[in-house]
Amino acid sequence: MSNQTLCTTQGLKFRWINGQCFEFVFPNGKVLLSDPYFDDNEHFPVGKGMNLQNFHVEDIERVDYLFVNHTHFDHIYNLQQVVDRFHPVVICHSAVAMELAKTHKIPLTSIYPVDFGDRYYFDGFWMDTYHGTHHKLPHDYEQMQKEWPGNDLMAMGSIYNVNVVLTTPEGMRIAFLGGNDDGMTERFREIRPNILIRNKMGSSRDFDRVAERFADIFAKANTQLLIPMHVETWVNERPEFLNGVISDMNKIMEEKNLVGRVALMERTKWYGLNLSVEAL
Repeated sequence: MSNQTLCTTQGLKFRWINGQCFEFVFPNGKVLLSDPYFDDNEHFPVGKGMNLQNFHVEDIERVDYLFVNHTHFDHIYNLQQVVDRFHPVVICHSAVAMELAKTHKIPLTSIYPVDFGDRYYFDGFWMDTYHGTHHKLPHDYEQMQKEWPGNDLMAMGSIYNVNVVLTTPEGMRIAFLGGNDDGMTERFREIRPNILIRNKMGSSRDFDRVAERFADIFAKANTQLLIPMHVETWVNERPEFLNGVISDMNKIMEEKNLVGRVALMERTKWYGLNLSVEAL
């Protein structure tokens, strides 16, 4: 017999699209899109396993704010399309703001530069910013220029990464964490986010103790829900491995007597996060 829901409050609506691209619809209707990368791009060999088919900018109805964690191609590949279609406020680190505006012909007053360790207020949410670093990569500046001539955004993407915690006026806290930990786990003891949206521990080719390492971060953060992101290569190429990781992580959390659980979202599918009262 299923439980009877007495009432449900209006909460957050969101979906994982691809990579670190998430779409958040806040209770007041405002929409935040992160790291736009969704179109199939077979001419990028490095992104072969990341592709998402049959999803385009026309499948997005509204974008008021566009957040860029960092400026590698798999985070801004569809930025121009989103900017041209919706003319959103583009939130990015101050160091990449001018290059982003020049490269993508964004009106300067539509750029909202942020720095580490501050709070920024928007219509429907506020954003706390934290220093982030990318997983280790072998490329130096010269190599980046050979692969991406005349564009410094790829090089900047290896240097400037912004982690954020989004808070709604109702008190829901969503931590958005890419790359390395950078002390975020310790900060979570005070921040206490309800949801942790977390990049994998390293490269998509790193299969060493993934569940244990991921679960260790989750357990220390002591959040209620963890949603993995940027695992599309595993979704496309190693779904059994990914499902095993999720299952093992939940077993580890249960063994530690912690309430947190891992939820793997299906790409492009909408989910709701609400507070309900149920008759047991």
